Amino acid sequence: MSEFIRDWQISKQFTLDVANAMPAEFYSFKPNPEEMTFGEQMNHIAGSNLYRFREISGIQPSFPFDPGKMPPSDKASALKVLEQSFDYVLDVLPKITSEQLQHTWHIPSWKGRNDPDGRAMMMNMFVHTAHHRAQCEVYLRAKGIKPPDYTF
Repeated sequence: MSEFIRDWQISKQFTLDVANAMPAEFYSFKPNPEEMTFGEQMNHIAGSNLYRFREISGIQPSFPFDPGKMPPSDKASALKVLEQSFDYVLDVLPKITSEQLQHTWHIPSWKGRNDPDGRAMMMNMFVHTAHHRAQCEVYLRAKGIKPPDYTF
């Protein structure tokens, strides 16, 4: 778990670097109508991590979080919830028990896949974060902004 915690620390910093690289006036930018805005992407990362790690650990975040209501997607608000979400993940990771890692859930949106256990859900969230962060790097490039250097 200690290596995985270190990976999440690096992911936190790199994601915040990507989030900070986008000027506030472009947080409402999306490259096409089907995409989320940059700010919504950041909120999606935060909300998804909060939701799944609360599900895995059973530990409530120390700040208000309603999974059915996304927070404002302006830069200041998105950065705040993004940082809070990573701090929450880093707080609960060492508290997750082996029983919680082995517990399985049925997730209807995981079509064609086996029901995941806690370990698979944690890995999925790590990949999910990287996926949406990478989308945001493309948003930066579309605005002529060089994304932060990859830090892993």
